[in-house]
Amino acid sequence: MDIAVLTFAALPQLDAFDASLLPALAALGLDARPVVWDDPAMDWRTVRMALVRNTWDSHLRREAFVAWAEKVGRLTQLHNPAPVLRWNTHKGYLRELEGKGVPVTPTTWVPQGGALDVGELAGKHGWDAVVLKPAVSAGALGTHRFSRAEAPIATARLAELAQTGDVMVQPYLTAFEKEGERSYVFFDGVFSHAVRRPPTLPDAPRGFAEPTAFSPDNAAELRLAESVLEAVGRPLLYARVDVATDNAGQPRLQELEVTEPRLFLSLAPGAADRLARAIAAKL
Repeated sequence: MDIAVLTFAALPQLDAFDASLLPALAALGLDARPVVWDDPAMDWRTVRMALVRNTWDSHLRREAFVAWAEKVGRLTQLHNPAPVLRWNTHKGYLRELEGKGVPVTPTTWVPQGGALDVGELAGKHGWDAVVLKPAVSAGALGTHRFSRAEAPIATARLAELAQTGDVMVQPYLTAFEKEGERSYVFFDGVFSHAVRRPPTLPDAPRGFAEPTAFSPDNAAELRLAESVLEAVGRPLLYARVDVATDNAGQPRLQELEVTEPRLFLSLAPGAADRLARAIAAKL
């Protein structure tokens, strides 16, 4: 096998949005097959590359996942590399990027075991609503939205979340309800396509239901996405830069997804072929 395209046990045949990568790689003469990342029977020395794609239980076992990545990275080529995966699987990377000048959604960080009066924080910053988010999470798991009037409940929930890990407190961005997030997808540092995504919070109002591709017409926002990769300062085979509009009308980095992001290949003509060529260039 040339490429083990990594997924998890609950999704053995890859996500439908990204499954087109397999025939695109086959068209280049490469033998690529889905492989469950933690399959104990897998001998990683038998593949030329391990490509992290749909490992969507990794946040539930972060330390096991990054230890696995470090091991596999010594046996074969791994993308993205193990140091990137460790860095990106804790949202503390946002603090580092903010320190390099990237405009990030305002965040107050509460360490594991810590506490915070959410009502006092919201009042200080003039936030009408807040979002609580574990620093190790995916797919809005453990993420909650509260109005300022619900601050006592939010404070109690924050204390519960902080018992098991670091927690982020952010203003709720009302633009999500109409605009969603804009995801800018890059392969080997080169922009490929953009997708508009509805909010992941299940109780958030949404102006549209499904992700849709769009042609970026905001040069400043695309430049923001590019500047995020420049701030990372290391090669990334794939990256998804998620941008949202803050409550002052300015674009902000929400998250940089370089571990196991859905890349929405099926929504953008030629995207699977572009990624396949970027992969082949690494071999």
